[in-house]
Amino acid sequence: MAYAPLPLGIAALISLMIIWAAPLNASASASEAASTGQQLRATAQAYRVMAKNWRPIAEGKPLQPGDRDRRVLQLRNLLALYRDYSGQPGPLSAPQKDSRRFDSALQAALERFQKRHGLNVNGIADEETLAVLAISPVERAQQMELNASRWEKLDIPGEGRYVIVNVPDYHLQLVEDGLVTLKMKTVVGKRSSRTPDMHSRITNIVFSPTWTVPRSILITELLPKARHNPIAMHKRGYRVVQYRSGKSFPITAETIAKAAAGQATLRQISGPENSLGKVKFIIPNKQAIFLHDTQAQSLFKQRQRAFSHGCVRLQAPEELAYFLLRAQGWDRTRVAQAASGYDALNIRVEKAPPIYIVYMTAWIDRDGRPQFRSDIYHRDKVAP
Repeated sequence: MAYAPLPLGIAALISLMIIWAAPLNASASASEAASTGQQLRATAQAYRVMAKNWRPIAEGKPLQPGDRDRRVLQLRNLLALYRDYSGQPGPLSAPQKDSRRFDSALQAALERFQKRHGLNVNGIADEETLAVLAISPVERAQQMELNASRWEKLDIPGEGRYVIVNVPDYHLQLVEDGLVTLKMKTVVGKRSSRTPDMHSRITNIVFSPTWTVPRSILITELLPKARHNPIAMHKRGYRVVQYRSGKSFPITAETIAKAAAGQATLRQISGPENSLGKVKFIIPNKQAIFLHDTQAQSLFKQRQRAFSHGCVRLQAPEELAYFLLRAQGWDRTRVAQAASGYDALNIRVEKAPPIYIVYMTAWIDRDGRPQFRSDIYHRDKVAP
């Protein structure tokens, strides 16, 4: 759908209010994705108008509840401009509070701002929050226009089910007939091994998977560990596998030398120590990317979760397996039993759902509010 630019001035500000009042599903059909693009462009234009009244907070120490300072007033004005702060709670006749005092209403507004920007929601204008507050509306407008182009290029189905992973948001969503029925945290690729954009399908689910170590990880990480402590690597289920014959051998100095020379690799057998965890989701692609469980559950407690070698780690893989297989007669008990085995079990997913791995640092949420995330791969500085 073509985008008709709005006139500047009060019309753009009214447009911004309408956008923020109308809920929108950011994970939507192709037409709704285009609508998200339109709304991002309209919001971007309103932000450019907003820039005329934008004033940054003066440099200084972090601000927290109870502080009284002129910078608190600057914070209040800035959050009011972004419509995170809407005044004191209570009746209209309530007396005006001290605008320089960091009160509970300002704290709640700051928490709303932090949530919209993917920050640590603590109600404190700490160093990170102040840095994000220092980003001008013009910069945000550019970010929204860039992401509008990304949304408009998506070809998401309007019916049925699909999975979408937004890399900078560190989340996966399963959408069924327009409704988000499952959402979970993810761990994505670090900057040196980025998770790529992708459109594929989830064709198979492998319970109790084995893991054949990619050559890059073999050379940089696992061969040094195997040389240092082969017994420990053997206990963790690693074996040396010859490329030509497919035969596996225990880890010894001789077999490690063959792996180092490119004649073999390491493979980790199924079991509780396996690095892929209990479940693996196969998505055909040339980059050898897949979704999987992980032993490092503690990583999901962190807010920024770019730690993998490119594959997507899931917080609740058994739940995703259940949702994808329940139409084939699987219940949660059967999923749990398959995931706890010691032999790999490969199940084909009927009517394999599309999966979209995307890179969106700005979108409009269901409440009609603009959401922003950190540009972890520095892709907002170049063409989408």
